[in-house]
Amino acid sequence: MKKRVLILIIISLLVPATLFAGLINLNVGATAQYKIPTIGDSEDLEDAANIENWAFGPDIRLRLLFAEVGVAGLYSKTEDGHTLSGVLTGGISLDLLGFLRVGLGLGPRMEVLFDEDFKNPEVLIAGGSIDDATFGDAFMNAPMTYRATADFKLGRFLVGLNYTIDSNGFTFADPDTEKLLPDFENNPGRVGVSLLFRLF
Repeated sequence: MKKRVLILIIISLLVPATLFAGLINLNVGATAQYKIPTIGDSEDLEDAANIENWAFGPDIRLRLLFAEVGVAGLYSKTEDGHTLSGVLTGGISLDLLGFLRVGLGLGPRMEVLFDEDFKNPEVLIAGGSIDDATFGDAFMNAPMTYRATADFKLGRFLVGLNYTIDSNGFTFADPDTEKLLPDFENNPGRVGVSLLFRLF
């Protein structure tokens, strides 16, 4: 009788845990983004080997079934100072063939420029910049940005590529659907790599 009760308790604990593990994934890691839009001839390849042409930061993705919320941040040193940027996206994520995960998200991208001493912040917004802005102003005027990901699943690790491109000027302050498409003509986007670890 005691053995049956113990078995029932173990099953009652394992089933919800198994379902929870299958429904929700939290992946935490790092990303690196190439700051130059395209890689073409050998000179561009030499630039790609220069670490100064890359921006680095955290990459966090929370997945519920096929819906995914992602947060990615980047830091880079510039000639005049420093740049901090971050993008918050919501979208879909699908597992294919058991080893490949692809995703596409859309959300606001905020970017701030600092001088050499991390002072005099200048917030970049869609169509320009503002020197003195509240977080609300920056968020509402941040360009909506697409982020596509393609990752190989290696055990608890995700290793892959990502591609980020701004919309054609769509913001929460100016929700014109005609500006929602990616701006391939004026902004070819940026390519990056990511390494993430699945916590659960």
